Amino acid sequence: MRSQTRLVTAAVVFTFLVLSFLRLKGHQIPDYLPQEAHDYFHPGERPLQTPGQPPAQQPAPKPDSTSNVAPTVIAATPTQSLPFAEASSSDPPKTELDHLLQKFLGLPILSYPESVAANSKLCPTDGINYDRNAIEGNVDNWPNIDSTQIAQWRHSIVAHMRLKQKEEQEKAPSGDVKGGRGIVMAAGDFQATIRARTNIRFLESYNSTLPVEIFHFADELSKTDQKLLEDLSRLEQNNKTGMKVTLRLVEGVQKGQGWKQFQIKGAAIQQSSFNEILYLDTDSYLLRNPDYIFESKQWNDTGLLLWPDYTKSHPTNPLWRLLGQPCRNEFEGESGQIFISRTLHQDLMWLVEYFALYHEEYYGFMGGDRDSFRAAALLLGKKWAGPGRINAAAGIGNVEDASGGGHTMLQADPEGKWMFVHANLVKHAHFGKPLWSRIQRVAQDKFAPGTTYGNIDPPNDKVGDGVKLHVSSTPRMSTTMTAFEGYEESVFVIEDWNMYEELRDFEQKWFGFGGVH
Repeated sequence: MRSQTRLVTAAVVFTFLVLSFLRLKGHQIPDYLPQEAHDYFHPGERPLQTPGQPPAQQPAPKPDSTSNVAPTVIAATPTQSLPFAEASSSDPPKTELDHLLQKFLGLPILSYPESVAANSKLCPTDGINYDRNAIEGNVDNWPNIDSTQIAQWRHSIVAHMRLKQKEEQEKAPSGDVKGGRGIVMAAGDFQATIRARTNIRFLESYNSTLPVEIFHFADELSKTDQKLLEDLSRLEQNNKTGMKVTLRLVEGVQKGQGWKQFQIKGAAIQQSSFNEILYLDTDSYLLRNPDYIFESKQWNDTGLLLWPDYTKSHPTNPLWRLLGQPCRNEFEGESGQIFISRTLHQDLMWLVEYFALYHEEYYGFMGGDRDSFRAAALLLGKKWAGPGRINAAAGIGNVEDASGGGHTMLQADPEGKWMFVHANLVKHAHFGKPLWSRIQRVAQDKFAPGTTYGNIDPPNDKVGDGVKLHVSSTPRMSTTMTAFEGYEESVFVIEDWNMYEELRDFEQKWFGFGGVH
């Protein structure tokens, strides 16, 4: 009898070990990553780290005679400002988010040399317009982000997400129910408030009935500012379309000292009263009523629409080590306009807000807030849709250089028709009239039929190759589009602004609605 008991016990222990091993192996690659990512996670078949334990020592990068990168990895100093907590993998996941976060903690942390070697095969740099200022400015910094720092960031993210989920689950029912559709803007300074007024007048002209919430800092209200904001509030009373405009103080965020107030955007979206949200930078002007986007297939399929920037992902970016995912050969995100469903993506909004609160840690490799939404979507395994073509650069035609003088991002809708005039550089310099006369765009700028930004299947991964967009600060901040060496000049085209029906009369309306620069 004792012999039989020993055999049964041994069988149970063996079965437990096998199941534990299979469970561990199952955490190596999350379900939301493509099969091709397997090789990325197994350079040399390094063993998986156990979540909650100190990361295994990573091999030091080899000296490179062509760079100034130090031959050893220096451990990063722990950041005391981050909400750090040990996120144990022993707790069984209770929700889908718990399960995803547990998998996230179990992803291997590649060393800098391993990550660059693997990602360079996926995200080429020859003939690619990447963020050269960020890459060259961090050539000595990013290699020195060691695995301990990456592990701390991951644990801090998971601790924050679990805390937000717990707060949501324990929150007592109240009358403050998020619902309906609406537009959110963040007016971080006086000039932004003026732009918000112009933007609302455009919406009025399209007979939009979507309510608008404008968030601002508490310390922004000088007497002049107060009058302007009161004028915006009165639009509700005078608006024949019934569009409601509400001014709201952003809570829990203080105005910083920088030239951009990144932190207000994530907080404004999170604190808005709407369930289905169109976030607009105050300098991103709609070319028509946006209601139809909320009825589109792309919206119904994803509940998340993002727009691309001019720059593509780079293999040295620490983002890929943080995410534990292979580099995506696609354009980074641009957050001047975002459609997002709170019902489907509340977790993404928590994460974006977290990145904003601790922007000094994360924004250095997210281009500010612009790529934080794409980063959050990737971390959480979210799919998104977007425009049917990449953006164009618009502005004036320089006499000395017809390809220069860009100051505006033109962004399209999912069908490829221009929808947003994101005049992001107009506020930084004075340009003569007409403000908008030329468009510089990639010649083959459309994604494959039936696809949009967010799909990196061939040939979408090649869209934009060969075209360089240089941002100059002298004599004023503007963009110039050229072809990379080895590519024909025909990879980009210059067109007249008025050749597109949706763009005609925009400038006249913009000045008529109070646009200033």
